[in-house]
Amino acid sequence: MVDSTDLIVITSVAQTVVITLTLAVFIFQFRSQERSIRESAVQNVMGRYTDFVRMLVDKPELSRLRGFIEKSNLPEGTKLEELSPEDELVYAYLLLGYGMVEEIFLLHQKKWIDDASWAQWSAFVQKMCHHPLFVRVHLASHGTFDPDFEDYVSKMIKGAAS
Repeated sequence: MVDSTDLIVITSVAQTVVITLTLAVFIFQFRSQERSIRESAVQNVMGRYTDFVRMLVDKPELSRLRGFIEKSNLPEGTKLEELSPEDELVYAYLLLGYGMVEEIFLLHQKKWIDDASWAQWSAFVQKMCHHPLFVRVHLASHGTFDPDFEDYVSKMIKGAAS
């Protein structure tokens, strides 16, 4: 037979379990929401970066900015061939593409893009590694992209060169 003390203990235990589970659910939801906010902030910044680089395409007169950034990232004394206006445009588009492929690379690392889809993008990068301006974009932007992505592209460029 259950007396009133046992009922109070059972009720207290049940309330404690329910409160604990409720707190656990709130904590999980809060962390998930925080992660989503962070991802959204990163995507927002990446979109703004893409808009910034797109200005190089839309406003060719900004090629001096690209040249300054490129030269500041290369070893001192390195001489680079001046680019024609057409090559400046191609360079800007390649820089846009480079940033986009980096985003795809990072999404693949997070397992948000499957291996088969990544294999297609990887094949694209492999083909682009044969383009001298793509190699120039890679070398000039070293240190400004994800290090794992830069290492990946460096290996692809070495493979294309051999």
